[in-house]
Amino acid sequence: MLRLLNRRIGVLQGRLIASVLLLALLSGGVLAWACSQLTVQLVAREAVRLDYLSADMQSRLSGLVGGDPARLASELGTLRRLGQLVYAEVRDEGGRVLVADGGPAALGSPHADLQAALDAGRGRYEMRIELLQPGRRSPVGVLRASADLSGLETSLELLRGGAAGLAVLVLVLHALLMRWVLGGVLDGVSAIENRAVALRRAEDVAPLPVRGDDALARLTRAFNQMVQALDERVTALRKSESRFHAIADFTFGVEAWFSPQGRLIWVNRSIERVTGYTPLDCLLAEDLSSMLIHEKDRRIFAARASDALAGASGENFEVRLLHREGTVVWVALNWQPIYDEGGICLGVRVSADDIQSRKEAELKLLDTVTALRREQGLRDYYLTRSEEERSRLEALLDLINLGVLFVDRDGRAQHANRMLKSIWGFAADENLSGMRDAVLIDRTASMRADEEGYREQVKKVLACRTPTEPQDIPLRDGRIIREQSALVPSASPGRFLGRVWIYEDVTAERRAAEALVNMAERDPLTNLYNRRRFHEELERMIAEAGRRKTQLGLLMFDLDGFKPVNDLFGHQAGDEVLVRLARDVGAIIRRNEMFFRLGGDEFAVLAPDTDEQALTGLARRVGDKVAGMVFEFNGRSTQVTTSTGIGIYPLHAHSGETLLTAADSAMYAAKNGGKNAFRMYERKHGT
Repeated sequence: MLRLLNRRIGVLQGRLIASVLLLALLSGGVLAWACSQLTVQLVAREAVRLDYLSADMQSRLSGLVGGDPARLASELGTLRRLGQLVYAEVRDEGGRVLVADGGPAALGSPHADLQAALDAGRGRYEMRIELLQPGRRSPVGVLRASADLSGLETSLELLRGGAAGLAVLVLVLHALLMRWVLGGVLDGVSAIENRAVALRRAEDVAPLPVRGDDALARLTRAFNQMVQALDERVTALRKSESRFHAIADFTFGVEAWFSPQGRLIWVNRSIERVTGYTPLDCLLAEDLSSMLIHEKDRRIFAARASDALAGASGENFEVRLLHREGTVVWVALNWQPIYDEGGICLGVRVSADDIQSRKEAELKLLDTVTALRREQGLRDYYLTRSEEERSRLEALLDLINLGVLFVDRDGRAQHANRMLKSIWGFAADENLSGMRDAVLIDRTASMRADEEGYREQVKKVLACRTPTEPQDIPLRDGRIIREQSALVPSASPGRFLGRVWIYEDVTAERRAAEALVNMAERDPLTNLYNRRRFHEELERMIAEAGRRKTQLGLLMFDLDGFKPVNDLFGHQAGDEVLVRLARDVGAIIRRNEMFFRLGGDEFAVLAPDTDEQALTGLARRVGDKVAGMVFEFNGRSTQVTTSTGIGIYPLHAHSGETLLTAADSAMYAAKNGGKNAFRMYERKHGT
C-alpha cells in the first residue's frame, strides 16, 4: 500500500502529507486532552457548587418543615434564586407539596450525579434532598429541585468548537507553509516524473526548460540528454520491432531474440505480464541478466547462454526470473539458433513458458514431505530418548533411599518412587499417579504427630516459588521424616511443570545425634550432667545473671562415708549409692535448677535468680534427703551424709572460676567443721 501511494503521489508529496497528518494528530491529541481536562474542571466546579447548595438547603430548610409556611416559602425562594435553580418545591413526609417556587414545574427523575444529567441531554439537573431533623431517624420532608445546565452545556460546546477550530487552523497553516517551501522542488521533480512516465509509454517528450545551475537544474539537463539518447535508440529499435510485431508480439508466452553477441534485440509484450518489466525496460537494460535472472541461477544461466550463442539448442531449462515487485517467477526456457538464407547466424530465439503455479505446487509438496519426514524422525527420536530417560530415572529413583514425589501444576501426582510409598505406608504396588496432593495428605494424616502445624507449613510451601528449607515432620510412631520441595521449571521462562517433594527418614540420624550429645554432656552412670556441661552452664548463667542484675547460687557437696562403702562392699555398691542419690536428690531439684555430677562422689547444683535464704533451704533439703537414705549390702545397713558449700554470684565472686573456688572453700569448711552440714562462703580479710 505504501509503495502504491509513493508511485501515485511521489515520495516528497507523501512525506509532506504524512507530516501534515502527523501534526494534525499531535495537535488534535493535545487539544483534545486539554479540552477534556477543562471539561472535567468545569463539570467538577459546577458539581461542587451544587453539592454546597444541596447541603445549605438541607440545613436551612429542615428546621422550617412543619412550621410557618410563609417563612418556609420565603427561605425556599431565596435559596432558589441564590442557587440559580429553575424550580424548587418542598414536600412533607406524606408527599404533599408544602411550598414551591419557580417554574414551570416539570420535574423529572433525580439524576445520580451532574455527569449523568449532562449525558441525559435535557439541559437540567434534577435533585432530590431528604430533609432531616436532629433526633429523628426518618426524614421530615423532601426537597425536589431542578438546576439549569444550559449555560454549562453552552460553555462546553464553545470549548470543544474552539479546540476543533484551532486544530484545523494549525493543520491548514502547516500545509500552506510546507507547500510554499517545497513547491518549486516538487514541481520540478513532478515534471521530470511525468515526462519519465510518458517516455516509458513511448510518447513524444519535449525537453524541459533549464533554469539556473542548482541540483534540480543539473538533474533536468541530464534528463534532457537521456531523453535525446533514448529517442535515437527508440527510433532505431522501432524499425526492427516492426518486422516481428505481427508474428510474436501477441504470443502468450515470452518470445525474445538475442543477437549473436548476446544482446537483446526484441522481446514481445508478454514479458511485462510475467516480470512486470516492459519490453522497453528490457531493451534499455545495461545488464539484462542481473535485472531478470535470480542470483542463484545466474551462473548456470550464463553457461547455457554461452552454449546457445555457440549454436547449441536447448529446451525445458527451468530458471527463476525476478519480478519488478521483488517476487520470483519460475519459467521453462527453450532456445534455438536462427540462421538466414545464407547460413549466417542472426542470433538466438528464446521462448519462456510461465511454470510458476506448477513449481509452487511442487515446492510446496516437497517442503511438506520433507517437513513430515523430519517431524516423524524427530518424534521417533525424542520418543525413544524420552522412554529411555524415563526408565533410567525410575530405576534411579527406586534405588535411592529418598522418597520422591512429582506433582503437576494441577496438584496431581505424576510419579512416586518405592521409598516414598515405604515411608508413608502405601502398598508397594499401589499406583498413586493422578491422585491429588490433598488426598495424599488426608491419607497420611493419622501418621503425623502435629497435623495442624504440618498443614500450615504446606500452605507456606505452596505459596513459595523458591526451594524450601528442610523441615522435620515428627510421626506418631516415633519416626522423624525430613521434607523438602522445589518447583520444577519448564522450557518457557517463568513457567513451571509442577513441584517435586523429597522425603528422608532421619530417625536414626537424629537418635545418633542425641546419643552423641548425651555421651558428651551426661555422666554415663547417673545420667546427670557432667563437669563439661557444668562449666558451660556456669559461664552462661553468670552472663545471664550479670545482664539481668540477679544472683546465681552454686551448691557443691560430696558424700561423707562414701569411701568406706566402696572399701567394704565394693565399687558396685558405691555405684548403686550414686545412682540412687542422683534419682532421689534430682526429685527435689526445681525445674529451673540444674544438677551435676562433677566426678567421684562430688556433686553440684546451679540455682539461678535466688538468694541466701533459698539456697540454705535447698542445702538443708539435700542434706536431709541424703541422710535419710538407707542402703542394704550383704545384709548390713549403711548410710552416707553430705558436706555442702554455698557460693553466690556476685556476692561472693565475680566470675565462674572464683564462684567455683568460693563454693569449694565453703564445702571444705563444712567438712572440717564436723561433716553432715552446709556452710555459706565467708570472705576473709584480704581475699
